[in-house]
Amino acid sequence: MKTVTKILTTLTLSLSLVGIANASTLVAKNNSISTELCMAAASGSRIAMHKAIKESRLSNSYVVYNIKCNEQNITDFVTKHGKAPNKMNALLNRGRTKGHVSINDIASL
Repeated sequence: MKTVTKILTTLTLSLSLVGIANASTLVAKNNSISTELCMAAASGSRIAMHKAIKESRLSNSYVVYNIKCNEQNITDFVTKHGKAPNKMNALLNRGRTKGHVSINDIASL
């Protein structure tokens, strides 16, 4: 019985160490505005992202359409590397749905 317990303990510890070793960590290469936005987006903190957008003085729609992180759109980057991609993309995608257009044809009677 002690042998089975030792084997299970060893297996559990080794698998947890493999998981830690495979965890990806993002490291910022510079302090540019786009890098700061990418790192805030990957952190998963909506408060940090909102603060980063506000400090950068860029609009939410500009960030969504023009900021690239590792040669990817910021929303794709968050989906792949972010800690809370659904919540962060919901925050970022608010910049995509601005305005509503309707066309009424008044000439045809």
